[in-house]
Amino acid sequence: MFDTQTHAQVLPAVYVTEADFEILSNLADATAGRAPGGRVLADEMARAVIVEPGEAPRPFVRIGSRVAFQDLSNGQTRDVRISLPRDASIDDARISVLSPVGAALIGLTAGEAFHWTDPEGRARGVRVLALND
Repeated sequence: MFDTQTHAQVLPAVYVTEADFEILSNLADATAGRAPGGRVLADEMARAVIVEPGEAPRPFVRIGSRVAFQDLSNGQTRDVRISLPRDASIDDARISVLSPVGAALIGLTAGEAFHWTDPEGRARGVRVLALND
């Protein structure tokens, strides 16, 4: 089971457009028990703030966003594009919104971090470094 509770940390706001919310909620509902990041995505959509693209205080990670992030469990940085499952490709640095990392990044703004516990009980986390769209 995924645990999106943080240790004495406040969860960051998750921003989504209405169109992305519908797509992401449907994906999360359809795959929460089967996809590795389905539960994380479902939890994030349950607390999402629906906004128009220009309404959020800062640009945020959306479907199709190119984002530089740091994996807080190992310190590595990556630059990826957030994709729907059918468009995901490790070779092309496109990660699925249904992967744990893709689900964790959705809706975050630059500088924000999100932490969760994976099904094996390992602490995981990501920090958005930059949006590169």
